[in-house]
Amino acid sequence: MADSAVPLPFVDVRMPTVSAGQPVPVVLIHGWASGSVYWEPLVEKLLDGGRTVWVLDLPGYHPGEELPQDFEWTLDSAAASVAALISDRGGRPVHVVGHSMGGSVSLTLAASRPELVATVTLVGMVPAPQNEGFKKLLVSQLRQGFFDAATKAKLMNAWYGPLTDNEMAWLGKGFDVPFAILSASAMAAMTGVGPSVPGRVQAPLLVIAGTGDRVRSIDQMRDFVAVGRNRQLKAIPDAGHNVHWERPDECAQALHGFWRTSWHSPA
Repeated sequence: MADSAVPLPFVDVRMPTVSAGQPVPVVLIHGWASGSVYWEPLVEKLLDGGRTVWVLDLPGYHPGEELPQDFEWTLDSAAASVAALISDRGGRPVHVVGHSMGGSVSLTLAASRPELVATVTLVGMVPAPQNEGFKKLLVSQLRQGFFDAATKAKLMNAWYGPLTDNEMAWLGKGFDVPFAILSASAMAAMTGVGPSVPGRVQAPLLVIAGTGDRVRSIDQMRDFVAVGRNRQLKAIPDAGHNVHWERPDECAQALHGFWRTSWHSPA
């Protein structure tokens, strides 16, 4: 079991009706203020492809969860939590898929515990400077001590584009986590990984990017892939920051192809 200072994240394990004979689970790690619910369209496609999927809620993000008093929310502690979960469930390598801040957690995990990671996929994220307007907006809300309705709507629009009222309510549940968790994880997201982390990742790496992403530009995505070994880019035209929500079919196809060609289970 995990050390008391490193709580296991909540995990919803989804099993396919018909297995594709691939024993490597897919671990989905959500971004800031985003809970696990926005993975649902992609989860369905991965299950249809015969993959076992673990859908995580990072520490403090699961409704009603109480964290140890000495737990400090950082990218390192979040990655340690995910590592503890993988170890607790057998310790075999998994395919890690992280969106936005979850991509930073994924890189941190792959750099620090390479034996647990078969491949890494970054969705809507590379370690590069964020949009300055987005950062200023977040900092202003953190200083006032809460996220007001107008700012939530502005952020959701930037991430998703137009949403129905029901979608806004459902997807906006990520803002319902305790403000201390929301604040600490926001700081982790804005700070990002250290400069040495990407170069320490040895696992095959795929970046899935919407060309219309307003948080990370497609040029930043291309630059990151170009300077590293063992990296690939799948650009999806006209999609935004939450490309997995907008275009789950194309994301699933990219993932299946990447896993099939980039990693083979040791004999």
